[in-house]
Amino acid sequence: MVTHEALREAFRRRGRQLWLVGGALRDRLLGIASHDIDYATDALPDEIEEIARGLGARVSTVGKRFGTVGVLVDGDWVEITTFRGDSYRDGSRWPEVTFGRSIEEDLARRDFTITAFAENAHTGEWLDRYGGEADLRAGIVRAVGEPAARFREDPLRILRGVRFVSQLGFRLDPATAAGMRATAPLIATLSQERVTAELDKLLQGKAPAAGLEALREVGALPVALPELVPMVGCEQNRFHRFDVWGHSLATVAAIATTPETHRLRRWAALLHDLGKPAVRHRKPNGEWGFYRHEVVGAELAEALLERLRFGRADAHVVVLLVRRHMERPEPSDRRAVRRFMAKLGGHWRDLLALKRADNASHTYDDAPYHDALEQACERAEAEEAEAIRGESPLTGDDLVRMFDRPPGPWVGVVKRQLGAMVLDGELAPGDREGAARIARRLMGREEPPPRERRRPG
Repeated sequence: MVTHEALREAFRRRGRQLWLVGGALRDRLLGIASHDIDYATDALPDEIEEIARGLGARVSTVGKRFGTVGVLVDGDWVEITTFRGDSYRDGSRWPEVTFGRSIEEDLARRDFTITAFAENAHTGEWLDRYGGEADLRAGIVRAVGEPAARFREDPLRILRGVRFVSQLGFRLDPATAAGMRATAPLIATLSQERVTAELDKLLQGKAPAAGLEALREVGALPVALPELVPMVGCEQNRFHRFDVWGHSLATVAAIATTPETHRLRRWAALLHDLGKPAVRHRKPNGEWGFYRHEVVGAELAEALLERLRFGRADAHVVVLLVRRHMERPEPSDRRAVRRFMAKLGGHWRDLLALKRADNASHTYDDAPYHDALEQACERAEAEEAEAIRGESPLTGDDLVRMFDRPPGPWVGVVKRQLGAMVLDGELAPGDREGAARIARRLMGREEPPPRERRRPG
């Protein structure tokens, strides 16, 4: 396996510069473990590839036309990029790459000061021309050079800067924020995949509410997530401390996550009240009402996630959580709890996390109910795993053969009824004989008791 030491020595022997740049240095200064290693060099892409292959390293040339060669080093993919002297057409999606001659020129082309420093891999020399280390200590996201010019070159930098607010818990430099506001409409020129990738990273940061609020403050929300704009300023009733936007941000901040559930739970928290502005109405008592907002919200969330090009499986879970977040089964009613769990297809823990977070900014404490519901679900899951699935003991093929009828809607009707009876404890999960008797009754073909059957003559 090729090591960093071997890589550095190979560049040194060629008389080529090699500088460690970007996120790895930032994370080191912040005391964060990082495997995101990037080097900058005066070697051209062909020579970078030649050096790497000469070491027997695995190489990726996907980004070679932009000056970047990927090399597998110490088990991690490392990007080695020729010094940049990029030039952009305003609002263009991709840079017109020109290669620079020095690390100083390369750093001048970077977007934010907190990634615009470098360390010489041969000598250890530290280069920080734009005060990036000081900005790191102060927790400031500041553009390199004139902010609006940086963002006109590549509007994705606006979302990247806001993402740093979320990921690092930093704040935007006022001049940088002003440059973002002046150029935010250019986000519309970006591909949806690039935008969605940045929004994903923003939502999974350690301060997602701050990142989302920064997105709104710099005028990027109407361009990146226009569906959420009606939430801003949408007042709620006396049971809420904030408007719909503020409440949604508080829910995102409060929801408990694991590495496996981080993405889906954060998106569900953000979108759970998406339908409220559309259905808001005055009730007879003068309070704001939001009847069936979860139904409308699920429809809006589905359309939004399709536009963002979410994967179907992930989008399905988020929409399911939005649709079901108002469900409130009685914990002592075992049938109600089983039905609640069955509707969620294994995601009841995700929904309970959403319900707890939803309650975090209410004016009342619903924790005792949530505790009781969690205990009831855990008990049901442990004791009645088979029943929770609510599967009909008979398949569609079984029913078609039994009644000698072509497949049709009637099959689904019978299977749903049998599944409901399993959920209610009226039919054992594997009782095919009992299910057959019930199916015949449902279809009006109930057999007479044995004593009344006619014997063949």
